[in-house]
Amino acid sequence: MNQPLRLLIVDDNEIDADLLLRALRRGAYEITYEVVDTPTAMRAALERQDWDVITSDHAMPHFSAPAALALAKELRPDLPFIIVSGEIDLNLAVSLMKGGAQEYIQKRELARLVPAIERALREVEVHRERQRVEEALHVSETRYRRLFEAAQDGILILNAATRKISDVNPFMERLLDYSRDEFLQKELWEIGLLKDIEASQEAFRELEQKGYIRYENLPLRTKEGEIREVEFVSNIYVENSHKVIQCNIRNVTARKAAEAEIYKLNAELEQRVRERTAQLEAINKDQEAFNYSVSHDLHAPLRHIDGFVEALREDYSDKLDAEGLQLIQKIGAATQRMKALIDGLLALARFSRKELDRQLVDLSALVHLVAAELQQSNPTRQVEYVIAAGIATNGDPLLLHIVLENLLSNAWKFTAQRVPARIEFGAAPQADGGVHYFVRDDGAGFDMAHVGKLFGAFQRLHSQKEFPGTGIGLATVQRIIHRHGGRVWAEGAVDKGATFYFTL
Repeated sequence: MNQPLRLLIVDDNEIDADLLLRALRRGAYEITYEVVDTPTAMRAALERQDWDVITSDHAMPHFSAPAALALAKELRPDLPFIIVSGEIDLNLAVSLMKGGAQEYIQKRELARLVPAIERALREVEVHRERQRVEEALHVSETRYRRLFEAAQDGILILNAATRKISDVNPFMERLLDYSRDEFLQKELWEIGLLKDIEASQEAFRELEQKGYIRYENLPLRTKEGEIREVEFVSNIYVENSHKVIQCNIRNVTARKAAEAEIYKLNAELEQRVRERTAQLEAINKDQEAFNYSVSHDLHAPLRHIDGFVEALREDYSDKLDAEGLQLIQKIGAATQRMKALIDGLLALARFSRKELDRQLVDLSALVHLVAAELQQSNPTRQVEYVIAAGIATNGDPLLLHIVLENLLSNAWKFTAQRVPARIEFGAAPQADGGVHYFVRDDGAGFDMAHVGKLFGAFQRLHSQKEFPGTGIGLATVQRIIHRHGGRVWAEGAVDKGATFYFTL
């Protein structure tokens, strides 16, 4: 019989959702599901009924995995959340898993989905069981405190001179199954409730010397031979000019069993943490292997293509008509763009691993340097630079140079149709006492409805023909700023320019 599964799918692609459902049905699940692709629809679904698992695509026109995860944590914090995406930045995937997502699965690896859901459901059950045990332990502890306050622990009163029991409470009788008469006028080791008589006599001598002894975990034997784990506290006091020994005995058998169960659950949790850590380490190694493969295995065929195109241009240009020469030129341009994309990816990966070399950095000087390089690339362009003086910060000079180079190059590129153009760099205080830096231009700008796409790798808001580029620059900026513990954001409007802010 198929296992029932209540599944909430966050995805804007019906085909992808159908493929996901097919993979789960092949895994012997009987699925009740709903597909949503907006925050409003997801909130309504979470409030309307209970779900076993949430799966979420990464990037959608009106939604994203981080936003879906935040909403899930707000409304159903214990509900397993699994990212099922076609493409996603690896660091973002790791960040989402640290933020509470159970797993990240690419859509081409849907065979991993069934085991991932099984693990997630097991973890939820273990977590709930641990909560039940902890709640039971808490109730048990509360009960014991009430019993103690009401004198419902086991109590023995002994004559200090004779060491014999003079009184016993009913709770102690029930605890060890001895009658009152079997306790009275007996020494503790005479009754048979102590396992080690010699050690007990030595403890009694210690009590006479110090006036107080305590055992957190003392085994007592009942009349039927069963062992009771007790907390044993004994002290001597004077009553009517006679020394009296009072022994307070609390049954902790259930508590010890509960503690042992919690220890077992914690050990299982630690093992899962070790397994998840190993998985993340394996992902990092896979990324390094991928970067190596990109660098060494993809550059070579691109060089070959470029070489053959050049050979065609040099050796056969007289045999080709104008259209043929144009096609050769397009092949060469496409090859160069592919190389730029690969180099951008590799650079993005390097910035994630590079150790920061923090020192005092003159940001104003860096901006002047980059601005001069840009102007030199096209001396005829009329661009007014407004660069605030004396702005310095603490950070990695090489990486901050790359940040400013990308932001200013963007401003240079998107003001190409302004004569004259204006590019500004400055800093301003924040409400929390910090400082934010900004690069502002009066160029093409962008629609704020799409601001969420700006910093994604290969995400572009303008056509390649209108403004060429790889879509890696702003993703690189964001990664470097995050490495410095800061954040980056943007504001703009179509045909009214853009401003990019960042903190460090």
